[in-house]
Amino acid sequence: MRGDDIGSRKKILNAKGLVWYPAETDVSIRPGWFYHENEDGKVKTPKHLNDIYYTSVGMNGVLLLNIPPDKRGLVHAADIKTLQGWEEIRTQTFSNNLLKQAKVKGLGWLKRKKLFDENDGTHYTTKRKADKATIEFNLKSAVTFDVLALQENIKLGQRVEKFSVYYNNNGTWKKFTEGTTIGYKRLLRFNKVTANRIKLEIESSRLNPYLAEVGLYLQPVIQ
Repeated sequence: MRGDDIGSRKKILNAKGLVWYPAETDVSIRPGWFYHENEDGKVKTPKHLNDIYYTSVGMNGVLLLNIPPDKRGLVHAADIKTLQGWEEIRTQTFSNNLLKQAKVKGLGWLKRKKLFDENDGTHYTTKRKADKATIEFNLKSAVTFDVLALQENIKLGQRVEKFSVYYNNNGTWKKFTEGTTIGYKRLLRFNKVTANRIKLEIESSRLNPYLAEVGLYLQPVIQ
Protein backbone atom coordinates (compact mmCIF):
# COMPACT_ATOMS: atom_id res chain seq x y z
CA MET A 1 0.00 0.00 0.00
CA ARG A 2 3.05 2.29 0.12
CA GLY A 3 4.36 1.38 -3.31
CA ASP A 4 5.04 3.94 -6.01
CA ASP A 5 2.49 2.20 -8.23
CA ILE A 6 -0.63 0.66 -6.70
CA GLY A 7 -3.18 1.19 -9.43
CA SER A 8 -1.82 1.57 -12.97
CA ARG A 9 -3.29 -0.52 -15.78
CA LYS A 10 -0.14 -2.63 -15.86
CA LYS A 11 -0.34 -3.21 -12.12
CA ILE A 12 -3.96 -4.38 -12.07
CA LEU A 13 -3.99 -6.26 -15.39
CA ASN A 14 -3.67 -9.72 -13.82
CA ALA A 15 -5.27 -8.93 -10.47
CA LYS A 16 -7.64 -11.54 -9.07
CA GLY A 17 -9.68 -8.86 -7.33
CA LEU A 18 -9.73 -5.09 -6.96
CA VAL A 19 -10.37 -3.04 -3.82
CA TRP A 20 -10.99 0.72 -3.92
CA TYR A 21 -10.32 2.80 -0.86
CA PRO A 22 -9.90 6.56 -0.40
CA ALA A 23 -6.84 8.38 0.89
CA GLU A 24 -7.33 10.05 4.29
CA THR A 25 -5.89 13.44 5.22
CA ASP A 26 -5.55 13.91 8.99
CA VAL A 27 -4.98 17.46 10.20
CA SER A 28 -5.69 19.49 13.33
CA ILE A 29 -7.32 22.89 13.43
CA ARG A 30 -4.57 23.85 15.92
CA PRO A 31 -0.77 23.38 15.86
CA GLY A 32 -1.13 20.23 17.98
CA TRP A 33 -3.66 17.43 18.36
CA PHE A 34 -4.81 18.52 21.86
CA TYR A 35 -6.04 21.78 23.36
CA HIS A 36 -3.52 24.22 24.84
CA GLU A 37 -4.57 27.66 26.01
CA ASN A 38 -1.42 29.27 24.59
CA GLU A 39 -2.52 28.14 21.10
CA ASP A 40 -5.84 29.99 21.12
CA GLY A 41 -4.28 32.59 18.83
CA LYS A 42 -2.76 29.97 16.53
CA VAL A 43 -5.96 28.33 15.24
CA LYS A 44 -5.85 27.83 11.48
CA THR A 45 -7.67 30.55 9.54
CA PRO A 46 -10.76 29.86 7.40
CA LYS A 47 -8.59 30.43 4.31
CA HIS A 48 -6.04 27.87 5.53
CA LEU A 49 -8.75 25.26 6.12
CA ASN A 50 -10.19 26.04 2.70
CA ASP A 51 -6.81 25.40 1.06
CA ILE A 52 -6.58 22.07 2.93
CA TYR A 53 -10.10 21.20 1.70
CA TYR A 54 -9.09 21.66 -1.94
CA THR A 55 -5.96 19.54 -1.52
CA SER A 56 -7.74 16.71 0.32
CA VAL A 57 -11.44 16.38 -0.52
CA GLY A 58 -10.76 18.23 -3.77
CA MET A 59 -8.19 15.60 -4.74
CA ASN A 60 -10.40 12.55 -4.24
CA GLY A 61 -9.53 12.15 -0.56
CA VAL A 62 -11.23 12.21 2.83
CA LEU A 63 -10.55 15.01 5.31
CA LEU A 64 -10.39 14.15 9.00
CA LEU A 65 -10.26 17.50 10.81
CA ASN A 66 -9.31 17.32 14.48
CA ILE A 67 -11.10 19.85 16.72
CA PRO A 68 -9.95 19.27 20.32
CA PRO A 69 -12.25 20.23 23.23
CA ASP A 70 -10.94 22.80 25.69
CA LYS A 71 -10.64 22.34 29.49
CA ARG A 72 -14.42 22.77 29.83
CA GLY A 73 -15.04 19.93 27.40
CA LEU A 74 -16.34 22.42 24.82
CA VAL A 75 -15.11 23.69 21.47
CA HIS A 76 -13.27 26.97 22.06
CA ALA A 77 -14.67 30.19 20.60
CA ALA A 78 -11.57 30.67 18.44
CA ASP A 79 -12.12 27.29 16.77
CA ILE A 80 -15.83 28.00 16.31
CA LYS A 81 -15.08 31.32 14.62
CA THR A 82 -12.74 29.64 12.15
CA LEU A 83 -15.20 26.84 11.40
CA GLN A 84 -18.02 29.30 10.78
CA GLY A 85 -15.81 31.38 8.49
CA TRP A 86 -14.76 28.29 6.56
CA GLU A 87 -18.38 27.16 6.18
CA GLU A 88 -19.29 30.60 4.83
CA ILE A 89 -16.55 30.38 2.18
CA ARG A 90 -17.76 26.97 0.99
CA THR A 91 -21.41 28.04 1.03
CA GLN A 92 -20.71 31.16 -1.00
CA THR A 93 -18.59 29.19 -3.47
CA PHE A 94 -20.74 26.13 -4.09
CA SER A 95 -24.31 27.42 -3.68
CA ASN A 96 -24.53 28.44 -7.35
CA ASN A 97 -23.48 26.01 -10.08
CA LEU A 98 -22.98 28.32 -13.07
CA LEU A 99 -23.34 25.41 -15.51
CA LYS A 100 -26.74 24.33 -14.27
CA GLN A 101 -28.64 26.43 -16.80
CA ALA A 102 -26.42 25.46 -19.74
CA LYS A 103 -27.60 23.59 -22.79
CA VAL A 104 -25.52 20.45 -23.11
CA LYS A 105 -24.67 19.70 -26.72
CA GLY A 106 -25.62 16.25 -27.91
CA LEU A 107 -27.40 15.18 -24.69
CA GLY A 108 -31.13 14.75 -24.21
CA TRP A 109 -32.86 16.22 -21.15
CA LEU A 110 -32.67 13.04 -19.07
CA LYS A 111 -28.94 12.59 -19.65
CA ARG A 112 -28.30 16.29 -19.03
CA LYS A 113 -30.28 16.19 -15.79
CA LYS A 114 -28.02 13.48 -14.35
CA LEU A 115 -25.04 15.84 -14.47
CA PHE A 116 -26.77 18.38 -12.22
CA ASP A 117 -29.02 16.34 -9.89
CA GLU A 118 -26.51 16.45 -6.97
CA ASN A 119 -26.65 12.66 -6.81
CA ASP A 120 -23.34 10.82 -7.16
CA GLY A 121 -25.24 7.59 -7.74
CA THR A 122 -26.52 8.71 -11.16
CA HIS A 123 -24.35 9.47 -14.15
CA TYR A 124 -23.90 10.29 -17.81
CA THR A 125 -21.96 7.84 -19.95
CA THR A 126 -21.30 7.21 -23.61
CA LYS A 127 -23.66 5.06 -25.67
CA ARG A 128 -20.99 2.76 -27.07
CA LYS A 129 -17.86 1.26 -25.56
CA ALA A 130 -15.42 4.16 -25.48
CA ASP A 131 -12.52 5.44 -23.39
CA LYS A 132 -13.01 9.08 -24.46
CA ALA A 133 -15.88 11.57 -24.33
CA THR A 134 -16.54 15.23 -25.17
CA ILE A 135 -19.28 17.32 -23.56
CA GLU A 136 -19.97 20.92 -24.59
CA PHE A 137 -21.91 23.38 -22.41
CA ASN A 138 -23.55 26.47 -23.93
CA LEU A 139 -24.87 29.31 -21.76
CA LYS A 140 -27.13 32.18 -22.88
CA SER A 141 -24.66 34.73 -21.56
CA ALA A 142 -21.07 34.72 -20.35
CA VAL A 143 -20.30 33.87 -16.71
CA THR A 144 -17.13 34.28 -14.65
CA PHE A 145 -15.72 31.28 -12.77
CA ASP A 146 -12.51 30.03 -11.13
CA VAL A 147 -13.41 26.58 -9.74
CA LEU A 148 -14.24 23.34 -11.56
CA ALA A 149 -15.93 20.45 -9.75
CA LEU A 150 -16.18 16.93 -11.18
CA GLN A 151 -17.46 13.68 -9.71
CA GLU A 152 -17.59 10.09 -10.93
CA ASN A 153 -20.10 7.43 -9.94
CA ILE A 154 -17.51 5.38 -8.07
CA LYS A 155 -20.08 2.66 -7.33
CA LEU A 156 -19.26 1.60 -10.88
CA GLY A 157 -15.53 2.17 -10.57
CA GLN A 158 -13.00 4.99 -10.67
CA ARG A 159 -12.34 5.23 -14.38
CA VAL A 160 -11.18 8.61 -15.68
CA GLU A 161 -7.40 8.88 -16.15
CA LYS A 162 -7.04 12.22 -17.93
CA PHE A 163 -9.24 15.20 -18.80
CA SER A 164 -8.95 18.78 -20.08
CA VAL A 165 -11.40 21.69 -19.99
CA TYR A 166 -11.64 24.53 -22.50
CA TYR A 167 -13.50 27.79 -23.03
CA ASN A 168 -14.35 29.29 -26.41
CA ASN A 169 -12.75 32.64 -27.17
CA ASN A 170 -13.85 34.17 -30.50
CA GLY A 171 -14.22 30.77 -32.12
CA THR A 172 -11.02 29.27 -30.68
CA TRP A 173 -10.98 26.71 -27.86
CA LYS A 174 -8.47 27.55 -25.11
CA LYS A 175 -7.58 25.18 -22.29
CA PHE A 176 -7.97 26.63 -18.80
CA THR A 177 -7.43 23.55 -16.63
CA GLU A 178 -6.70 19.83 -16.79
CA GLY A 179 -6.31 16.83 -14.52
CA THR A 180 -5.98 13.09 -14.17
CA THR A 181 -7.94 11.27 -11.47
CA ILE A 182 -11.50 12.38 -10.68
CA GLY A 183 -12.88 9.65 -8.42
CA TYR A 184 -15.46 10.69 -5.84
CA LYS A 185 -14.60 14.38 -6.20
CA ARG A 186 -12.08 16.60 -7.97
CA LEU A 187 -11.90 20.35 -7.37
CA LEU A 188 -9.59 22.52 -9.46
CA ARG A 189 -8.88 26.21 -8.93
CA PHE A 190 -7.49 28.49 -11.62
CA ASN A 191 -7.37 32.13 -12.73
CA LYS A 192 -10.79 33.64 -13.44
CA VAL A 193 -12.33 32.82 -16.81
CA THR A 194 -15.32 34.55 -18.43
CA ALA A 195 -17.10 32.58 -21.15
CA ASN A 196 -20.45 31.22 -22.31
CA ARG A 197 -19.15 28.09 -24.07
CA ILE A 198 -17.20 25.43 -22.17
CA LYS A 199 -15.99 22.02 -23.31
CA LEU A 200 -14.96 19.04 -21.19
CA GLU A 201 -12.81 16.44 -22.90
CA ILE A 202 -12.23 13.12 -21.17
CA GLU A 203 -9.07 12.02 -22.95
CA SER A 204 -8.51 8.66 -21.27
CA SER A 205 -10.77 6.39 -19.24
CA ARG A 206 -10.74 2.76 -18.13
CA LEU A 207 -13.83 1.68 -20.08
CA ASN A 208 -16.72 4.10 -20.48
CA PRO A 209 -16.49 7.12 -18.15
CA TYR A 210 -19.34 7.45 -15.64
CA LEU A 211 -19.57 11.17 -14.93
CA ALA A 212 -21.90 11.89 -12.01
CA GLU A 213 -21.63 15.67 -11.49
CA VAL A 214 -20.03 18.67 -13.16
CA GLY A 215 -19.98 22.30 -12.03
CA LEU A 216 -18.31 25.68 -12.43
CA TYR A 217 -18.20 28.10 -9.52
CA LEU A 218 -16.86 31.50 -8.50
CA GLN A 219 -15.01 31.89 -5.21
CA PRO A 220 -15.75 34.83 -2.90
CA VAL A 221 -13.00 37.29 -2.05
CA ILE A 222 -11.21 35.77 0.96
CA GLN A 223 -9.45 38.13 3.35
